[in-house]
Amino acid sequence: MERRALGVVAIILIGLMAIVATAGLDKLPPSLKKSVGAAGSLLAQDRSAFDENRKQIETALRDEPVLFQHEAGSWEARLDGDRAQLETAATKLATVEQLASQNRRTDAYYVETGLGEVQSLRQSVLRDAAGIRAEADRWLGSKRALPARLQAMQASYNALEAVDADSASVRKAMTDWPAKRDDLQTRWNGIQELKAQGRQLWESSAPLRAAAAADKLADTDYETLFAQADKLDAAATQSKTNMAETVALASQLYAAWDKLLLDDDTVRTVTTRFPDATLQHGETTSDESKQTARDGECCPGMVVEHKSAGQYDTEPERSAQPPAYVYMAPPGQANNYGSWSGGVWHWLPEYLILSQLLRSQRTITAPDFEAYQSSRQRGEVYYGRNNEYRPRWSSSAPSAPSYSRPPPSASNNSSPSTGWYQERGPATRPVPQVAQQAERGYAGSKYQSRGTYNGSRYQSRGTFGSSQAGSSGARSYSRSRGGRR
Repeated sequence: MERRALGVVAIILIGLMAIVATAGLDKLPPSLKKSVGAAGSLLAQDRSAFDENRKQIETALRDEPVLFQHEAGSWEARLDGDRAQLETAATKLATVEQLASQNRRTDAYYVETGLGEVQSLRQSVLRDAAGIRAEADRWLGSKRALPARLQAMQASYNALEAVDADSASVRKAMTDWPAKRDDLQTRWNGIQELKAQGRQLWESSAPLRAAAAADKLADTDYETLFAQADKLDAAATQSKTNMAETVALASQLYAAWDKLLLDDDTVRTVTTRFPDATLQHGETTSDESKQTARDGECCPGMVVEHKSAGQYDTEPERSAQPPAYVYMAPPGQANNYGSWSGGVWHWLPEYLILSQLLRSQRTITAPDFEAYQSSRQRGEVYYGRNNEYRPRWSSSAPSAPSYSRPPPSASNNSSPSTGWYQERGPATRPVPQVAQQAERGYAGSKYQSRGTYNGSRYQSRGTFGSSQAGSSGARSYSRSRGGRR
């Protein structure tokens, strides 16, 4: 019985061995065998690619011995090492192929590991040889580009030296506008520092430029020269940009402008440009653009931004006010825009177009101006003698606040008590007060007082009598204007 059982087991084992042999379960996986078969072809392709890269590199080293004098030795050593790695890869592949030919599943791990080592060696060799060739090509390209690069370097130096061509307008502005002298001087000093850096780069690159002209530059010399050229280009570009910005800022000081809100969401910008800081003989122009009214710009006919001469365009006064009042002197006084006579403001002929473009009401009396000035002292908005500028949907109370604007930016230094007129002496007449006092809803707000006109840019050039002076004041003003001209 036991013999019969042992026979059955033996028959079963023989059957299983036959099944295993027939199914190939003791052999290498087909995909692994396929990888081994392809590895030889891939290694042959890598040898060809390596040989081509090495041929090109050796040609470059032979044709340009001066250019590659610092790199030739290290590159040749690396290429020799790469060739040795390819031979190592070939040896390992032969071992893998021998194991694969035996086709035993138990050798699968060793076959996979060997293939991985061969692939790592192949990839390392290809990367290194391709990198050396790319570096050689880069230096060859630098040499071909050298003449144009030297010309560009010369052009950058010439442009750097020419930056001072625009200096006259900046220096004039420093003299005309003392309040902006320090800012303009700082910008000017920065430009001079850039020019000094550019000159130093130009002088330090002289030996390399001379070697380039004699075709004696080595590879590292190209790198140094090109780096110096890039820095010189940057200095020239930055100094030119900074000078253009400084000239533009200086030009802004000679212009005053107002942004007038019209009835149809159109903003009219009225600009008066002056030839110098005396603020005489200004030329007035305007342009209009559509825009959506911002919060607070709800008063058609009012000026929503005003920038005085002597300030940058980034420093406007952003508070609503009736048009043209900011250009007037206190009652009984005069300035470059006009004078008071018989209690009525009269524009000089050359500034009539300014008043018309600003839609200034035809007659502005001394009480009108006093009410305007008093409202500003209280931080309130003046809507005109008959509330003609007040929004139609707001209260009809004379001084009820109707809106609020976003606060001015921190850089807004545009107080009406600074500027050209302040520097030329105080006014001779105190600011009058109106009899009627309005609510003080704006006290402490963004619309609080900007100060009086005493000592401001709009103060009088002299006293021409009070509003009761009548024709005698006008005659006095006429004589003084004639004396100035």
